[in-house]
Amino acid sequence: MENVALAAFVMGIVSASSLPLGTLTTAIWKPGDRVVAFLMAFGAGALLAALTLDLVGVALAQDQFNSMAIGAVAGGILFVVLNQVVNSRGGFLRKSSTAIFHVRRERRLRTRRILRDIGCIEIFRDLSERENRDLSDVLFRQEYPAGTTLYRLHDPCDRLYIVEQGEVELLDPSRDMAPIRRNVSNDAFGRMAFFTGSPHATLARTRTEVSVWVLARDDFERLLVTSPNLEDALIKLVGGEEVRTYLLERHGLKPERVNAWVQEAVTSLRNRGTVPPAVSVDRDNDTVREMLLHVGSTQVFDDLPEEELRKVAGRFFRRTVERGETLFQRGQLAERMYIVEEGEVALVDPRNEMKPAEKLLDGDAIGELACIIGARHTVSAVATMDTRVWVLRKRDFEKLLRESPLLEQKVRELVQAENVAGYLKERHEFNADDAARWVRHAVRSLENRSPVRSVADFAEKIKEHGSAPIAIWLGIMLDGIPESMVIGSSMVHSNLSLSLLAGLFLSNYPEALSSSMGMRQQGLSFRRVLFMWTSLMVLTGIGAALGNLLFTGTSASAVSLIQGLAAGAMLTMIAETMLPEAYTKGGSVIGLATLAGFLAAIFFKTLEH
Repeated sequence: MENVALAAFVMGIVSASSLPLGTLTTAIWKPGDRVVAFLMAFGAGALLAALTLDLVGVALAQDQFNSMAIGAVAGGILFVVLNQVVNSRGGFLRKSSTAIFHVRRERRLRTRRILRDIGCIEIFRDLSERENRDLSDVLFRQEYPAGTTLYRLHDPCDRLYIVEQGEVELLDPSRDMAPIRRNVSNDAFGRMAFFTGSPHATLARTRTEVSVWVLARDDFERLLVTSPNLEDALIKLVGGEEVRTYLLERHGLKPERVNAWVQEAVTSLRNRGTVPPAVSVDRDNDTVREMLLHVGSTQVFDDLPEEELRKVAGRFFRRTVERGETLFQRGQLAERMYIVEEGEVALVDPRNEMKPAEKLLDGDAIGELACIIGARHTVSAVATMDTRVWVLRKRDFEKLLRESPLLEQKVRELVQAENVAGYLKERHEFNADDAARWVRHAVRSLENRSPVRSVADFAEKIKEHGSAPIAIWLGIMLDGIPESMVIGSSMVHSNLSLSLLAGLFLSNYPEALSSSMGMRQQGLSFRRVLFMWTSLMVLTGIGAALGNLLFTGTSASAVSLIQGLAAGAMLTMIAETMLPEAYTKGGSVIGLATLAGFLAAIFFKTLEH
């Protein structure tokens, strides 16, 4: 019995040896998607044939269909449940297909949540199904910790917020920043400023951790062009009493000015689908342009052509900061940069009170690097006297990046500079590998004209998915457990079939090859990936030996039940992971590849006779 268990261990090692082999292959060869798809489908076909011939066929020959079928159903259900648990912990990263399915599933859930939450807002209440779908496609979700300022007094309003979870309070500057309203789930805020194109007349701050749905003005204006119901609802809102009261009380407009704007807005909506601003934002392009020419620390604006420099200047707006007011606090996400026009701002490190504050005066830039790379502030900025500053928000800067190839090139040079990597390591506790990985990701995103993942988000993902490698490994092990069960149980009464051994070996290789490349793209080192697959090879051998010892002496029906359990799990695994992965990468090529693998396993069966 011990000799048979040892033989089962050896067969388990042999069948799973193609796992580390697949990882080792990626060190010298990185095949294209269609090649990986072909190999994956070929392995799936070989495994299908092996399971059919050596498990299902044997069970039928022994008149054990019922036991086999019960085990197969149980095995399939068990695999599905455990697979979902592992994927929810980050295991979906082990394959492209599972990652894509995860994203699609999250998107479906997201759309349902959006349609549930926006129905409470009157302007969106009577939209058609298509209009609702278009709206849900442009809404995006953001999360903020407690104490985050979402917008300040006189900020341009280009976003509408809808609370999904948490609580946001609006502070009234005319009442010494006393709370005037608390928004909870399904409440919208920033509404009147958003629909009238006016600067904010209040300050919005989160009281708890919140998640909000955000609608950008550009997306809203595009929706107006294609959504007649939305346009009619906005015309009704603009002409209503709520808007008039808001403009009279919050912005101090005279009644005749309000009436004139309402008529202008209704006409503009019907003719062009846009709303002119009821109150303009304080901007001065010439003043900002002159200041940008002399701001030495903001190197990304150096040597820009006059036309592009004016575009940059046009995105800045002026704010007056009272003495003692905080521009930003340490730990707050950097979502805007500042240039001091007149006054003084002190940079203070709350962790080191003995360190003297750095004073910034007229013409100095504040928070520009943190804003550009999307980091959290490592110091606090406080006005030491009444100060005028020019403000550029990160989202406006990102729009400039999309419009200006030269500015994008300057940002690319900036993120590759040594001082940025040093900043990440010294100020944000990145290790050298993570800092280099963020830089590579940022450069690749800039080259592709796609959004750069912020440093803050990158740091949070590192913490959030710190256990992802374990989940990935558990997912891989989950795929391999049925294999060891099959080997151990199959050797209870006879030798392991050559076709079954070949099917397992051929299916393991492309799975490891594909998953290893995906895991490397997720940032896992080659050594770690190789260790994962090698450890699974050893565990497969141990599992086969233990399975052989456990099933020795059991009845034929019990063995068929166990083999059915393994077969059901493996067939479900083929359907859920291998074939979807192959089709995702190769499309129609998988049909003939699966057939080739199926015939290859049958060929190995003929060699046994």
